[in-house]
Amino acid sequence: MLKKIIVSCFFLLPIIAGPLDIQAAEKTTTGMTKWEEKAVQAAKKRYPAAEVRLTQKVWDRKRTDEAVEQYHVTLSEGNRKFGVFVTISYEPSTHKINKVVVVEEYK
Repeated sequence: MLKKIIVSCFFLLPIIAGPLDIQAAEKTTTGMTKWEEKAVQAAKKRYPAAEVRLTQKVWDRKRTDEAVEQYHVTLSEGNRKFGVFVTISYEPSTHKINKVVVVEEYK
């Protein structure tokens, strides 16, 4: 009887816990993905006095030889609020960064 209860608990546990977040393993302790953190670092490198307000993924493209991800990072520096687009190109197999481009949003 006890064995049946224990076995049924193991089968019900995944159902009760809910669906698994596939991207959770990719997220770091800050709650951002690795590439999102790299985008914020690149924006902070170009605008060191600015404070990061918001980071949003715009698009990504993955191929066998190259992957590209673009983020929109909203920054504020004093009274000025502005956005930058950060595009990161990397090799998907090694995760080696090929190029990082930071472009200020045009208004």
